[in-house]
Amino acid sequence: MKKGNMSEIKGHANIPWCSAEEWNQVVLSIKRVDGLYGGKLDRVYDTAIKIRQKFEELSGPTGEICSHTCVYCEDVCCVRATIWYDLKDLLYIYFGLNTFPESQIIKKLKGNRQRICCHLSEKGCMLSRIERPFVCTWYFCSVQKKYLALHHYKTKESVDKILMDIKDLRNKMEKEFIRVSYSNL
Repeated sequence: MKKGNMSEIKGHANIPWCSAEEWNQVVLSIKRVDGLYGGKLDRVYDTAIKIRQKFEELSGPTGEICSHTCVYCEDVCCVRATIWYDLKDLLYIYFGLNTFPESQIIKKLKGNRQRICCHLSEKGCMLSRIERPFVCTWYFCSVQKKYLALHHYKTKESVDKILMDIKDLRNKMEKEFIRVSYSNL
């Protein structure tokens, strides 16, 4: 076995931009591209706004699903999973919300030595739906899927379509950002 990062050996993905220095570099890089080529990024801005509108459409249904399932959960995804902002998340948040998260998402130590998402509180996630990494909205556990299938089949179809729309828009936004960035080097 090759020597490498412990997270690679354990089978976990490497989380990008974990240090404050790396985080500042990615933020400055995106802002620099925007400052240099802002007029050429209209499609990126427009796509990010469409993504925001899709997230807003999902806020009601996903909030209802979570209110009926998450409060009873014994395998909380915010504890089990390791989540982070990827480039598409950062582009969306910057161009769609006009801001940046303070830092990369990290796991914090809870009183019982359990590591949980830094945004998890007693009342759930402290981030609004539109500020979360996409995976936090995209992922539905088996209990949530079962709840939707039993009680809200039409909602499930609608949610699935909106999620696919967001996924497609995120890909388009990232490709356009990269195209503009590289075509002007």
